[in-house]
Amino acid sequence: MTPRHVAVLLDGHAQFAEEQGVSEAMAYRAGCAKQLEIARWCHARGAGTVTLEILPPTHTDPHEDIAADAEWAAVLDDFLVGWDGARDIALNHLGDPARLPVKLADRFRASAARRDAATQGSFQVNLALGYDGHGEILDAVRATLHQAQADGRGLTDVAAALDVEGLETQLASGPLPPVDLIIRAGGGQYLSGFLLWQSAYAEFYFSGTPAPALTQDDLTAAFADYARRNRRYGK
Repeated sequence: MTPRHVAVLLDGHAQFAEEQGVSEAMAYRAGCAKQLEIARWCHARGAGTVTLEILPPTHTDPHEDIAADAEWAAVLDDFLVGWDGARDIALNHLGDPARLPVKLADRFRASAARRDAATQGSFQVNLALGYDGHGEILDAVRATLHQAQADGRGLTDVAAALDVEGLETQLASGPLPPVDLIIRAGGGQYLSGFLLWQSAYAEFYFSGTPAPALTQDDLTAAFADYARRNRRYGK
């Protein structure tokens, strides 16, 4: 059994920095660079979608310093240029562009335009940056209410018609497939607001390996553990 949508939450940078005697910012950069490898490993194992979120260093404001610390422009280039089958990949940004430095938001928009001009891609990679799972759901509710107001519908009608499928169409992340497997690196055993809507019936795998030190063996162990499970989808 292969998960179709794999979501990976990358953490453990403080642990890695302490173990390796480097700064947490350097560990964070190493974690960012690891994203391309993880996407390749998931693609090779048959996953159709991978979503990646890297938790920022504890000492810095991710929205002010993330461009310098993470060198995200280089991360985008890795995916757009370094991916062996570049035309087979659909690269998406998950999150609020307003929470990013202007230059970085521009790079994400440029990468999206480049993708749309070439091909939609058979393998989808979502990079979550400036993303908040609670905020995404709240924004979807607001969008639903604003649309109802524009259509002249009252609150009673909106409440009666509101359903999962309708609200899902308002999610900023778009029509993502449900998450099958969430892998969290770094030893933590919680979601940190990651893909709250999409992970309702996801299976979880927690790795004690910090994100910068993840290897293909760690991903193999996660996939093997998932394959042994009997998914019940909340039943």
